[in-house]
Amino acid sequence: MNIGNLVIRIGIALLFIWGGLEKFFEGVLGGVGLQNMANFLKGSGLAFLGDTGTYALGTLLAALELIAGILVLLNKQLLYAYAFLAFIMLMALVLVHIPSGNWMNIMIHMMLITTLAGLAINEKENS
Repeated sequence: MNIGNLVIRIGIALLFIWGGLEKFFEGVLGGVGLQNMANFLKGSGLAFLGDTGTYALGTLLAALELIAGILVLLNKQLLYAYAFLAFIMLMALVLVHIPSGNWMNIMIHMMLITTLAGLAINEKENS
């Protein structure tokens, strides 16, 4: 077992498990909760989905982020987990962080996208 890869995997897993939980439960781990997540999605250009659609999308994103984080922690389905998380970070970059102009969040998300994409490519090459 490569200890460096284990450390990276644990860090990424905890980041996204935390992110999934905070989207589900308002106040938990600084979380916004599902209704606030839905409201945020509406304000990010997805209002055409309506109240039910943005709530469903928020729930789906929170669940998949949590599940992908757990899969990374358990060292299971890493190609899919890393690729999905890279896609989620790309959408967060495009919908949230670039429009906000917060250069620090833009840089962090660019690093997360490239790291997760690189890990997914490594998994593909090793399978």
